[in-house]
Order: sequence, then structure tokens, then C-alpha cells
Amino acid sequence: MSFALGPPLRRVLDRLDAADATLSVPELAQRLLSLTAPLESALARRILATALGCGAERLPDRVSVRELPRIVEGPSAARPLASAEWIVVDLETTGVSSEQSTILEIGAVRIRGLRSVETFHTLVDPGMAIPPFITRLTGIDRSMVDGAPPLGAAIAAYHAWVGAAEGTAFVAHNASFDHRFVAIAFERHGLAPWPGPVLCTRRLARRILPDLGRYDLDTLSARFGIANRWRHRALGDAEATAQALLALLAIAQEAHAVAELGDLVQLQSARLARKRRTRAATPAPVR
Repeated sequence: MSFALGPPLRRVLDRLDAADATLSVPELAQRLLSLTAPLESALARRILATALGCGAERLPDRVSVRELPRIVEGPSAARPLASAEWIVVDLETTGVSSEQSTILEIGAVRIRGLRSVETFHTLVDPGMAIPPFITRLTGIDRSMVDGAPPLGAAIAAYHAWVGAAEGTAFVAHNASFDHRFVAIAFERHGLAPWPGPVLCTRRLARRILPDLGRYDLDTLSARFGIANRWRHRALGDAEATAQALLALLAIAQEAHAVAELGDLVQLQSARLARKRRTRAATPAPVR
């Protein structure tokens, strides 16, 4: 599933999805939370909506687990890909922990009408030392961020640039990482949370290009002939991810009949087919 669920809850939903289960809200909450008995309906609805990250009003009395991604996205699920808006984001940060690290650079590309229409970029003064390994990776050092806005001003500028994001898709490569940092920054600085779907080009590529083998941004860029002019910098990686997204969308429309945003969310949430391992033949004994 594409929701902000931990691996154990994802596995439960994957099993229910594989079984094509349709359950009442109390039954689904009971299965998802491994309860011994179903909850009262209203309480189950509130808990399930919180776990899935959607409004309780979006949940019907009986829920098809396979349709759950579209249900969670609500009206935006019916938006045709050609008229959808996408904000493709990449962050450079001072580390991987969203609790202990902070944003160092923000790059974003707005896609509308299935083409890139504008970009956003800012360095961020992290208010802390930049670890040497981050400087080696990105080239960003203390001298580059002197005079850059602090995170509060930078994230407010980004939020204003995004504009009314209702139904707008947040896209990134390894989206859970970037979305987590952005969500925390929004919350800490009093900004409204992102209301649209979250899409990950890595997760999409694993389903659209199952034989690619590796799904890092460099491999995906090589697959589509994308030249990244600024690798490991926020805007360069955001631009490469935006091009990869457009290439993946073209394949998804052709090969998977994806026509609406909800179809894409559902494809992203689809279980990966397990690759069958072939057992090596046992050599004949030497006689």
C-alpha cells in the first residue's frame, strides 16, 4: 500500500489485497491492528482513517482492500493524468534521521499538462555544522549556506510556491524520505500538511520496469537517457526525477492502461510479483 504504514501493517494489507478482501470498517480495523474482537463502528472508522492518513468520511461501510488506495485519495483519484499537477521534490539534508537532521537544500519541479513548467530552489542555513560526509557527497559547505534563509523561511517560501496543493501529487525518488522531512518541517513551522497523494518513482519503477534490476536514480536515469546536470544537488536530482516520472507515466499509460491519478496510486500499491528462484542443478557424481 502507499500509505504511511509500518511494515507489519503493510504486510497485513498486502495479504488482504492478495485475497481480494472486502470487509466492514470494524473488520478491517480488527485485522489491521490484530485485535481479538472488532471495535465499535465509529471508533474503528476514526482509528482506521488515522492509520491510512485520510478523512473518516472517505471510508465506506464496506471496504474493498484492493480499492483502498483510490478511496484514500478521494476526489483527486479521478483526475486524468494529463490534467493532474505534480510537484517533484528532492532534498539534501544533514543526515538521514528526520528527527536529528535537518534540510540543507530544497529543489522542486512543477509538472502540469505532463510537462515541466517551473522550478523552485533554495539552499538552507541548517543552523548547525554540516557533516564532512555530506559536504563530500553534495559539495555544500558552510561558506555556501552563509546568507541562505533558515529553515522556517525556506520552507515557508516552498509552501507558498507550491500553492493550493489539494489533489496535487508529491513525487520524489524514495519519497518516504523526502516527504517525511517536508512533513516535519511543515508541522514545526505551522504550515498545513500536504493534502495530495504521495508517489515514489522508485516504487513505480519497480512495478513498471520489473526487469530493471536496480532502481536507484542513476540506473533509472541511464535507462531513460536522462543527463543529470547536478547529481546529489537538490534541483539537479529533482529535474532528473521529473524526467523519469514522465517516462514512467508514458509506459504506465501504454502498458498498464493507467488513465487517472488513482490508477497510478493503485499501481504503486500493487504487490510485487515474487521472482521464482531457480535451483542450481546438482552435478552428476564422478564415476
